Amino acid sequence: MPLGLRGVTRVNKHQLSLFLSEAREALEVAKQVLSEHSLEEFMHDMEARYALRHALVLLVEALADALTLILEADHGVAPESYREAMLLGGEAGIIPYEDAEELAKLASLRNVLIHRYWRVDDARLYRETGKGLEKIARVLEALSRYAEDSDP
Repeated sequence: MPLGLRGVTRVNKHQLSLFLSEAREALEVAKQVLSEHSLEEFMHDMEARYALRHALVLLVEALADALTLILEADHGVAPESYREAMLLGGEAGIIPYEDAEELAKLASLRNVLIHRYWRVDDARLYRETGKGLEKIARVLEALSRYAEDSDP
């Protein structure tokens, strides 16, 4: 695992834990919405659609913030976007690159939700979030271990 000087992280562990806590909470909301609704039910349930939209936004932002915190503190790199934070996290070996690519896709979907570049495709949101849940859980685990594994 690439770290800062002498294998000791310079990451603010308290701040990292706050980002990861927010990500875990958002992940639980996403899992709940997806487990309680088929795609057809989801498409007809406005509250579920809005809950998943918001959970995805919070999840992407919290994971990107955690990765940015690590990248800046231990690698001297400042990502310019959420998508870039995901990809740089993979390139730096903080998270598996395959997972970073999936998170980058979710970051792009988050941008659609926030900036409404075009009408939001809730069916795509449901499918893409569902496909990414396992990878998101792996990333959360990797980030949780990052600071612990780097203690002196």
